[in-house]
Amino acid sequence: MDLLNIPQKKERYTVTRAWEEVSNAGYYPYVARLHYEDESCVFDMCLTAQEADIYQNARTQYEKIKSEHPDPQVHRHYMAQKFISLHEHFDEQIRMYYGLRDNDSRALEMTEEYCRLQIEYGVVTIRAYEQDPFFSGELPRHVGYEVALSILEDSGRFEEAFMLLQQVKEEGWHGNWLHREQQIEERMCRYDDGEIA
Repeated sequence: MDLLNIPQKKERYTVTRAWEEVSNAGYYPYVARLHYEDESCVFDMCLTAQEADIYQNARTQYEKIKSEHPDPQVHRHYMAQKFISLHEHFDEQIRMYYGLRDNDSRALEMTEEYCRLQIEYGVVTIRAYEQDPFFSGELPRHVGYEVALSILEDSGRFEEAFMLLQQVKEEGWHGNWLHREQQIEERMCRYDDGEIA
């Protein structure tokens, strides 16, 4: 028996979104399902019409470049951009809703949802960056993590913030996470001493 040829078990990620499990709701915002699979990962997530359109536009761009450009590195770059485009879309949605949180009662809830989506989608985004031949080797900032940490800190949920901070550091997203960790510790101490953080 050749143990080297036994396929490893793939990690499976399935993102469940709001309204996905509601039956007879009369409102179902998802029109497509994104399926990503490589040698070590299987990822599934429902997409809204806007998200499906963004992905399809990136896919169309990839197909166009593939037929017009002879360089396989450029092909791989645009292949990666298909997946990175959704990460960037989640980034835009987080920024928009977080900016509206003081004026719109649902904005903070939507911010949290998009933060969660971008964080969960990170397994695909990281792989896309790593497959991009023009990738510098350093992941960019991750707005989903940054804003989620701010929300957790502002609500006094410091233990959850620490767990999330460990996750972002393990994944390798760019940021001054050591400084952020020190800030959380300081706020936690003030909070424990009876001060409002």
